[in-house]
Amino acid sequence: MVLNMAYNQMFGHDKIWQDEALSDNLYEQRGNPDTRTIRMGQATPNTGLFRSEWKWVFEGVKTCNVFMNFVDEVPGMDPERLAGMKAQIRFIRAFLYFRLANFYGDIPFFLQDISLEESRRVSRTPYPEVMSALHRELDEIVGDLPTRDELKADDNGRITKAAAMVLKARMYMYENVQRTGNSVSDNMRKAADICDKLIHEQGTYGTYSLLTQGSGDGIPAYEYLFTSAAEYNSEVILDYAAVELNKQWSTLYSMVPLTMGANLCQKAPTRALVDSYLNADGSVPADKTVYANRDPRLTATVVYNGYVWKDRNDKGEYVTKGTINVTSGNDKAGTDNGSPTGFYTRKYFDTTHGKNLEMWTNIIMMRYADVLLMYAEAKIELNEIDDATLEAMNRVRARAYGVQHTETDKYPAIVTRSQSELRTILRTERRMEFAFERLRIYDLLRWRI
Repeated sequence: MVLNMAYNQMFGHDKIWQDEALSDNLYEQRGNPDTRTIRMGQATPNTGLFRSEWKWVFEGVKTCNVFMNFVDEVPGMDPERLAGMKAQIRFIRAFLYFRLANFYGDIPFFLQDISLEESRRVSRTPYPEVMSALHRELDEIVGDLPTRDELKADDNGRITKAAAMVLKARMYMYENVQRTGNSVSDNMRKAADICDKLIHEQGTYGTYSLLTQGSGDGIPAYEYLFTSAAEYNSEVILDYAAVELNKQWSTLYSMVPLTMGANLCQKAPTRALVDSYLNADGSVPADKTVYANRDPRLTATVVYNGYVWKDRNDKGEYVTKGTINVTSGNDKAGTDNGSPTGFYTRKYFDTTHGKNLEMWTNIIMMRYADVLLMYAEAKIELNEIDDATLEAMNRVRARAYGVQHTETDKYPAIVTRSQSELRTILRTERRMEFAFERLRIYDLLRWRI
């Protein structure tokens, strides 16, 4: 029960949207939210999100530390099972500390439960020491975690060897070298090596691949990936679970078009995000108000003027429900309840949903596409651009187009070997691929843009 509590405290269905609203992907409007205050540069030390984020992380850390302090006293524990549970707890604790270090730099860092009196005296640990300690933690637990292939169906969603390796790769990619004194090339080398192992040594870390099959009634693979019917598919490395009736979330009730079931629009995709989507031929749109013939991931992610909305009818059939008009009617942009940007959200909309758009779709925290793009980015930054670098990017792009990545005549394959051009392409690719998956704020921070 304590282990499950720690899983619950590791993330949250609301966290993904909060993180996106801190970035330039999502605009939050009603009630003067802290995310908007921070984005506008108007935050003060009293801004609530600073305090609540800090408190939330240390609540999770507390659970992990209590577990580690007392679990050895439980009688009759199978040693192998005990080692696996400890490894999961240490991963969760590392995940939480890494999140905090990303936002705050130097943080209080301790790996045992502390008293209230001790908590008043603890000082912040320097960021480089925190990062080194987190890497040691992950190195020590990988051997006690299962691979995806070893999980029983009842254990789907448990932390695996691949999840620990992805977290290590992210730490190297995201690390603030100005604070640690490490070189970018050293970190990129380590990240590239980890991702290379995940791609090419799948027997060691588990078998993963991009989800390339959509639903049987016409939902494309990329959109299908974010539905409850596709949970625990071959691409998912770690997710935050939801359960119908018992653990649902309803954030999209204030994000999709009002005519399609929302009560109002609290969060809306930004124009900047929409403008980042390329044309279907890979070119930059000359007129960014034209949405036809754009990268297919736009339609799977954002609702724009003229969008053809599909959902299931009372018979369970996947049908067109209507065309969205943001210039008049209930979905008009700029009204009290309408979208402030002229766009609504589609990604994570599951056609299997409750009356008020309750969703029981798992939130994906890590997936194989990120491994491929982290590998490509690291190789680009190392200026070691080879066929494998381009293939990693092309596999991700091809899936969005519903074709094999070898069919380069059917999607805009990447062929250039220029480091500067590939850096731009990679960053655009990440934004299109991972919009509304909470990664954008971390990309902005680590790229210092």
